[in-house]
Amino acid sequence: MGWLSGIIGGGLGAMIAGPFGAVMGAAIGASMGNSKNSQRRIGGFNQSQQRQAIFFTAAFSMVGKLAKADGRVCPEEIAAIEKICKEALRLDEQTRTYAINVFTQAKDRPESFADYARQFGEMFASDQQLCNFMMSFLFEVAMADGELHPQEEMMLLEAKTAFRIPESIYQSLRSRYVGLHSTSVSLNKHYENLGISSDATDAEVKKAYRKKAIEFHPDKIEGKGLPPEFIKFANDQLAEINESYDAIMAARK
Repeated sequence: MGWLSGIIGGGLGAMIAGPFGAVMGAAIGASMGNSKNSQRRIGGFNQSQQRQAIFFTAAFSMVGKLAKADGRVCPEEIAAIEKICKEALRLDEQTRTYAINVFTQAKDRPESFADYARQFGEMFASDQQLCNFMMSFLFEVAMADGELHPQEEMMLLEAKTAFRIPESIYQSLRSRYVGLHSTSVSLNKHYENLGISSDATDAEVKKAYRKKAIEFHPDKIEGKGLPPEFIKFANDQLAEINESYDAIMAARK
């Protein structure tokens, strides 16, 4: 929880320009009763903690806008966010409170989803692995109700542009998350999970698997500044990739 203690005690929000700094300040104010101590000291955190705090704040800022894609946040969407906090990320009470405050502040602020995506892209576009991971998380949230709505996809496309994600990777993620909610009982979902077609050779399957496994390996992404709270999400993604690879290779024997 080092990054959260840092922004509470160190006033990181005051150091970050643009939408994320404003959201951080408002969310911490709501969490701590707007205590003056939350903005008194500057610099009580290292670079890794800063990246973790920004990544976490960016994630729930964009989630807030995604949830309000159709103009309002319905109870089902709130329930989906709560489920992601508890099950996908397993946040403790303090971090969950901060996440919900970021969500609440961001969804009602005048900045658009594109504004948040653009700032995240400016900060992290040089690290494509973290951008791909964020896009995966946004797809997970968008598909929480089992359907990708047109307004949500429009926002995801804005994120794709801001994060400089290649079309092939975006389509691979889209096929994977939308395909996972298909009623098909074929192996298609497993191929979509690896971002390949069913006519791929064994060598191509193994290559795709290794690439995906590296992309979602918790040790690799944690070292790049991913908040520890997202490691559970990374583990779940890696488990799905392993399951898909095993299913494909078993079917080919």
